[in-house]
Formats: sequence, structure tokens, C-alpha cells
Amino acid sequence: MECKKSRFNFIYKKSEDEIVIYNTYSKAVVLLNKTEYNQYLSLNNMDYEMQNTLLENHILVDETFDEVNFLMYCHNITKYSHDALHLVLATTMECNFGCPYCYENRRKGKMSLQVQEAIINFIHKNLEKGIKLLDITWYGGEPLLYPEIIKNMSEKIHTLVDKYSCELNMYMVTNGYLLTPELVEMLDLIGVVKIQITLDGLKKLHDARRHLISGKGTFDKIYENLKLFEEYSIRVDVRMNVDNENYKDYIGLQKKINELNNLNVILYPSPVEDINKDIENNVSDFMTFDEFEKFAGEIGKEGMTSAATTVLDDRYCYCQAETENNYVIDELGNCYKCWDQVGRTENSCFNIMRLNDKNYSNIVKFMCWNPFTDSICKDCVFLPVCFGGCKFHRMNAGKYDCGFTEESMKSYLEETFFD
Repeated sequence: MECKKSRFNFIYKKSEDEIVIYNTYSKAVVLLNKTEYNQYLSLNNMDYEMQNTLLENHILVDETFDEVNFLMYCHNITKYSHDALHLVLATTMECNFGCPYCYENRRKGKMSLQVQEAIINFIHKNLEKGIKLLDITWYGGEPLLYPEIIKNMSEKIHTLVDKYSCELNMYMVTNGYLLTPELVEMLDLIGVVKIQITLDGLKKLHDARRHLISGKGTFDKIYENLKLFEEYSIRVDVRMNVDNENYKDYIGLQKKINELNNLNVILYPSPVEDINKDIENNVSDFMTFDEFEKFAGEIGKEGMTSAATTVLDDRYCYCQAETENNYVIDELGNCYKCWDQVGRTENSCFNIMRLNDKNYSNIVKFMCWNPFTDSICKDCVFLPVCFGGCKFHRMNAGKYDCGFTEESMKSYLEETFFD
């Protein structure tokens, strides 16, 4: 068979006689010596076993195979699939915290019974159409301000998915302050499999940023609450929002997380982003993309989780916001494509109480941008793991939100495969 080198091969020299080839489509990694690498470059003198291995791992492909068109085909299948329904439910926009970098609208109020019922009916109609997977993420504001809403809606959702034999995954994003043994037990019983909680460094810096509205610090309470998950299999992703002021706390915070002796509690970094430029008293010392990538590479060398390891999954879209069957629903029933827009009604696509009255201009912003026609993205080796990056950032800031550089990818590969 006539073959060619994949255009999605990322290559770097590990040592004088070791060359790494990572295929960003198949996620396969091969380590070649200098002789083997020269054979790969020339496509000559390869024995059958080597050629077959490279073909199986998509390092080499059939000469007639159009990789970009096939990737676009997979992308479109995922984008317009109706096999799954992904809903993020913000039961309230209220929050007990007063974080200076928060971009959300903190209006008072909780999700009414009418909106709750409309969401349940929306789920029911989709189940009748034959969806096979339902993802629910409880969000806010702070969702644990009104746990009774979560409990009541979860019971109705479970009744429906059991009736239609649909797979259900439940997640939650919470600041973690209001957790109690009773609430953790409830979350386990309703089937929450993963929770995201934020600690923005060690006690001093965290308490300066993520404090109660009254100004009281929250680090000690949240850290103690992490211990509540010891007897459960719920995964807890502890997010640290990093910038040029607090990044040095990351290693110390990792040590604190390690002291919990719970492998289900995992720390990862995320850059503080200037999403909403009209917030007063905002955190201003943002990391540039290059600064964050350098930081992620450094912690990767220390054997800690870097940002790259959290996103290199098998997927064909950057995030669910660009898929048709995905919505974020606020407490008023307004439906958005992206949770960075939640609570800002000008970005709403429709209201769950009025399904026929849709704002298509807000829908197509996410659904119609195409990385395969973009002059930079279409030729990028990282296209299969980035797909053009965050569409919200692109629309909001008018700039590319590339997920990777050569250095960050090298750090990821060294951390994951060669430690």
C-alpha cells in the first residue's frame, strides 16, 4: 500500500538518538531512533512491522486518505448529533462569595417551580426523541444555596431516564463552602459523579480573593469540607485560578491536597481571564498565554497536573457550547450556548418557557464558525485537539484562543509518557 506521513504529526527531538512523534488525531505516541526516523522521513527501507505500527497509530496514512475532510466529517457528526443532551442548570445567580474577578450577574432569586417543570418537560421531549445520554451540571451562582431544587429536580430526572433507559451523568460546580456531611451524602445519592471546587492558592491569597460577601476568609472551611469526600467515589476537581500574583502557591497547595490522601481529589490550574472588562475591582495581573504555558510546563516537570493534560481527550469539538444539543439555563429559564454568558439576557438564545421564540443570531454565533475554513486553524497540527479554541473568547476578545504551543505540547508529552 502506498502511504504518506500524517499531516497531524507533532515531532520533537527528545535526545540525540530519540525522536518523538505524537499524532494529534489518534493521540498515539511513538519513539524512534535516528535510523528509524530517517526511514520515516524518506518512507524507504521500512520493514513490514515498523510500517504496520506507524499505520495502525495513524503516523502514516493511506496515500489517498484525506485526513482534514475526515476530521471535518467527525466534527460535524458530533456538532449536530442528537444522541446526547447536555444541560447546565444555574438554579440561582445568587452567591455567598464576593470574588473580585467574578464575571457573573449576581441577581437575587432562585429557579421557580414553573421553570423547573419546563426544564423537566424539555428533557422529557428529548428523551422521547431517543437521546441516549443526558449530562446535567448543577451551576450558579452558588447551587448549594438551594439544595432542595437540586434534590427535587434530580428525582424527576431519574424517573425519566429510568423510563427511557437513558444514561445519566451529573456534575456540579460549587465554591464548596456550604458542603456538609448531609449534602455530600445527598449528592452521592442523586448520582453526582464529579464536582469542581476552587482554591485560589494557600490561605492568605485565597482568602484575599475568594471570601464571603462579608469579607470573611473561606480557605479553612473549604479545605475541611474536602475531607467529607473520603468515603465516597465522587471525583473532586480542585481548580486554582492562577495569575502572576498567586502562581507560586501552586506547589504548596498541591502538597495540601496530597495530605488529604484521596486520589479522587485532583488539583489543576486555570488562568484568570479578563472575560468581562466592566467589572470593578477586578484582578488585573493576568498571565499572558505564553506565561501560563511556561507555568504549566514547569509544574508538569514537577510531576503535577498541568492544563494540557485536562483537555487532550478524544473529541471532535472544542467544547459543548458549539454542539446543537447543549444549553446553559439560568434561574429565569433563559437558555445560553456558553456558561460564560449565563445571566446576561442579551446573549440568551430562547427561554425554556417559550421554545418557539428563538434568537437565532445568538445560536449561529457558536454553531456556524468553522475552524476548517479559518486561514490559521485549518493548517495547524493541533487542529484535532483544539478545533479553533474557545469560541466565546474569540467572539468576546476578537482574538485566537489557541490551546497549545510547541513547548506546552512537549511538556504534556514528557509529563504523560516519559516520566
